[in-house]
Formats: sequence, structure tokens, C-alpha cells
Amino acid sequence: MTLSRRALLTSAAGVAAAGLLAGCGGRNLDDLLAQAATVPREPARLTWWVSEIPSRRGAVVADLIIRAFERRHPLVRVSKINALSTSDGNRSAIATQLAGGSPQPDVYLGDTTWPAQFGHASLALPVETLLPSGFWDAFPAALRDSSTFGGSAYAVPFFIDSTYLFYRKDLLAKHGLRTPRSWEELLHTSRTVQRAGDVETGFLWQAGVSESLTANVTEFLADAGAEVLDARGRAVLGGAEAERAFSLMADFTAHGVSPRTVATYKESDSQDAFANGRGLFLRNWSYAWVNASNPKVSRVAGRIAATSRPGFEGTGRSGVSCAGGWSNFVNPSSQELGAAMEFARFCAGSEVQRLLAQEAGVIPAMTSVLSGPQARAAGDPTVLRAAGLRLVARPVQTPYYPQVSKALYTPANAVVRGSLSPAAGVRAAREGLRTALEGKAL
Repeated sequence: MTLSRRALLTSAAGVAAAGLLAGCGGRNLDDLLAQAATVPREPARLTWWVSEIPSRRGAVVADLIIRAFERRHPLVRVSKINALSTSDGNRSAIATQLAGGSPQPDVYLGDTTWPAQFGHASLALPVETLLPSGFWDAFPAALRDSSTFGGSAYAVPFFIDSTYLFYRKDLLAKHGLRTPRSWEELLHTSRTVQRAGDVETGFLWQAGVSESLTANVTEFLADAGAEVLDARGRAVLGGAEAERAFSLMADFTAHGVSPRTVATYKESDSQDAFANGRGLFLRNWSYAWVNASNPKVSRVAGRIAATSRPGFEGTGRSGVSCAGGWSNFVNPSSQELGAAMEFARFCAGSEVQRLLAQEAGVIPAMTSVLSGPQARAAGDPTVLRAAGLRLVARPVQTPYYPQVSKALYTPANAVVRGSLSPAAGVRAAREGLRTALEGKAL
């Protein structure tokens, strides 16, 4: 069977079975998979679309990985294509290039929210049959969930991002307060320290109209025990649990624990405010530790700590983190499919995963590495705590995920700003989700 390339996120009308959406550009899928299953025995050249990987000790991490791969496969040479630094910008740029049938890059690094979109749009090779038996046992279940669409994986794990509660340990100690074990306790602790005049803001997070807020909403809903989509991909958001999550977001600003400007914040805004000493608590991704603990750029270095996010009182649920991160995708139009697939597998293997723990300011995707000597030597609390988190995937199992995300973050932002009640916000989100899943939303 041959498949023509479709524009990213177009209607599914006329699409073949989901498991065969491989971006073949008129080439036979079985032939492509056969080529990808064969490691080349002749010289080959690969291109890898990769953004800058945070480094702990100044090394260019991507170059270290390439050199390690070339030592293992001396006939293959890999060169980098520098990708954009933002997920949305990257998605647009790479989708445009691949939709034109370009054979390069052979492998591209992409967000964990992309697999369904790129698989549906025929911009990524289905790799499930190209992975060894038991492959996914080495990685968090949420990562497999987000990598899969229509019964096949379209991405190979590289590194994960997890979220944490960063806090001023010096201020908690000054007031004899413990690290909050619930959101209700965090609200009380924040007001206590704020009233004492020791900090401007209690809780910094990301409530701007963007994907950043969708990640937060996903976590708050999981904290409360609410679902967004069911196993069949239908919108099921609603009920007391969902309203509890939306009410918490409203409480942060209504009680002055978060500033009104949090409704414009993305990750960098909240991170900068925390590093400048303006916040008691910060919810952010693991990479925020590298910045906040660096005395060259942070006023609070040496006075902070990190722990898992709290939960709601009485639920028994805490330590929830949105499953973020980056995976490698194989371009189905690549002329070096065997080498490309081998490189993607190599990046998911133990050698590279240990290298990430030692050299990169990211969390390796392989679970066993998180308790290994490289992770312990790094001394990064976000790496050391990663294995104990409850990772939850965003509702990415649909090719209409950008519209689904918008259906969540738009009413949630209105709730934070106070222009919608929590109950009205949940209703608006549910209706928006249904429209998005029908492919009718912009």
C-alpha cells in the first residue's frame, strides 16, 4: 500500500488505517520498514535535527552522543541541524520541511506531544516493530502512552521533563514551617510568609494562554482524580473533581498567593521571578533547578530545595508530574532509514542514557539510570526524585491535540483571571474539547 503525504493536522477523511500512517511519500510501507530494520554495512551519512541540550559541565551534549555513536558504527557519520529552541517553533519548522518530502533530517528531536499529530500526518515512521521485545519496560508507562497513536509508536524516547515544587528552604526554616503536603497547606504557608513581609509572592506557576497552562491543568486535574479523555479518546471532563482543580487555580490569584500577572506567565517568566527572590514556591520543569541553583544568575542559589508537587487533602494522591520531554522521530522520506533507526535506538540505550545523567541538565528517559551512579554523582534533586513521580500524559492521543490543548488552556486562563467561575470554566473546557475532537476547532 502506498500513502500520499498530508498536511499536518488536516481532516482524517480518506485516511487509511491509523497503523499504516507512515509518511511514505508514495513509497511502500513494508519496504520502508524492511529498510529501517537493516543496519547499514556501507558508508552512510545522517542528519540529526536537534536543539541545544542543557549541559552540566559545559560540554556540547549532542556532540558527545554523535561521537559515541560513530565509535560504535564507524561507517556512519552524523551531522547536526540546529533546531529552534521552542517546541511550537520547532513543530512548525520541521512539519513544513517534512511535508515537502525532504529526505533530511533523517532523525529529528521532537516534543512528546507530537507523535499522534506527526503519525496521523504521515511525517514520522511507525517504529513499534523496529524496537526490541520488552523495549518499553525500561521506560515510564506515560512515555509509551504519549509515543503511541493508532496502536503503533512513532517516537523513540530520549529524555524526559518532569515538574517539581521548588521552594525557599531558608524562609520555611525561619518560620518553622514544613514543606507543604497538600495544596491547601501551600496556600496557608504562602499567606503566612507573605504576611510577614519576607516574600512578595507565595506561588509562581504558568497560567498564560499557552501549552504551558495545559501542562498545569493536566496536573491539577490528575491531583483531583479527574480525567480529560477516556480510553476511547472521548471528552469526559466534568464533575466535582474537575471543579476542585479549577477552583484551586482561581484561589491562587483570588487570595493573592499568585500575582494577577501569573495569567501571562510561561516557564521563563516564573523561573526568572523565583531566581530573583520574588517567590516562596515555584512549580516548573526540572531544568529550572540548573538556573535557580546557579549563583551566577540566581539570587537564591544555596537557599532553595526541590520536592515533588503536593496533592489535594484527603485524596492520597501526590507527586504527580506532567510527562514532558523529547524523543527521536525517524523521517519516513530518509534515504538512510536503517542508520536513522539505529541512531534513534542508540539514543534510547543505556550508554547514551548514562551519558545524559552525567553530562546533561535533563532527566534520562530510562528508569534504571535514575538510580545509577551517574545520576547520584550529578547531585541534582530533580534527577534523584524522578523515579518516584507519578507521571501523567497530557491528552495527546489525538491528532487534534493543539486544538484540544487550546480547549483546556483558554477557559483555565479565564478562571485564573476571574472572568469565569470554576464551574463555568469546566463546562467551557468540556464543550471546547468536544468541538476539537470533531476536527472543527481552529
